[in-house]
Amino acid sequence: MEALTKKSVQCPQCGAQVDLPPTRISTECAFCESPLVESTAQKLDIDRVAPFDLSAEQAANRLRSEMRGRWMAPEEVRKKGKADDLEGVFLPFWAYDAEARSSYSVDIGLHYYETQTYTTVNSKGKRVTRTRRVQKTEWHPIEGTHVGDYRDQLVSASTGLPEDEANQLEPFDLGLCQPYNEALIAGWPAERPTVTDARADATARAEFIQLEDKEVAAFLLGDGKRALQVNTDVTLGETELFLLPVWIARYKHKGEIFRLLVNGQTGEVVGLTPVSLPKKAGLILLGVALTIGVLLYTGVL
Repeated sequence: MEALTKKSVQCPQCGAQVDLPPTRISTECAFCESPLVESTAQKLDIDRVAPFDLSAEQAANRLRSEMRGRWMAPEEVRKKGKADDLEGVFLPFWAYDAEARSSYSVDIGLHYYETQTYTTVNSKGKRVTRTRRVQKTEWHPIEGTHVGDYRDQLVSASTGLPEDEANQLEPFDLGLCQPYNEALIAGWPAERPTVTDARADATARAEFIQLEDKEVAAFLLGDGKRALQVNTDVTLGETELFLLPVWIARYKHKGEIFRLLVNGQTGEVVGLTPVSLPKKAGLILLGVALTIGVLLYTGVL
């Protein structure tokens, strides 16, 4: 990853020199609104770009729908969701391929049934003998190996987009991506990668191990499993750098900045909203009142 320094771009329309933030590779001219793309952006080896499927208004509609469901948020926050509140940004993601080779040990359970005789009291108060089928499980220890071949596992390449948040924002349809050219991002803010290669590789390995654990568990037959242990070696393959579309809404509440992200393809909304203290207090009081009401009704109080 190259060192981040502020760069200046000359507008081809009005000739103005426009400073790009260190994390951006494209913007609009502040004087004539012409699209600007850093001439060295191609050197970042951007492979593909996914265009925005959702307009600002469509993303705002998704945001408003989401905010209506977050009724514990302050009302001034819930009213957010206008198209003017949103900024469309192309965020960088690494797409990894990998091969995962695993060895595993596990106890596999096979169900069988036995007929059990028991005595009970019937509705007439008489003791009677009855039978029932009882499920039992026989456990068998096994060991084995598994090989998983994985493609296009996305890892956030932006320090401003934590991996857990990026995972919530996914999936993106990478089949809609187009080979990179400046025209695809012209006029849009686009971020350069700011996550180090070592950190991205470590994140990818951890996610491939999680995927392999799930694949091995699904691969195993039987009626049940216990004590599953999987040891996995991951060999990372090719990686590609994608720019993927995200709408970002930022807002301030009591001096703290919050943000919500909208997937520019699917409309998935990700992010935290503050909790209204009066609403929280009201909910607590309501819970106390209901509890007291139940206790009074049942005669406990």
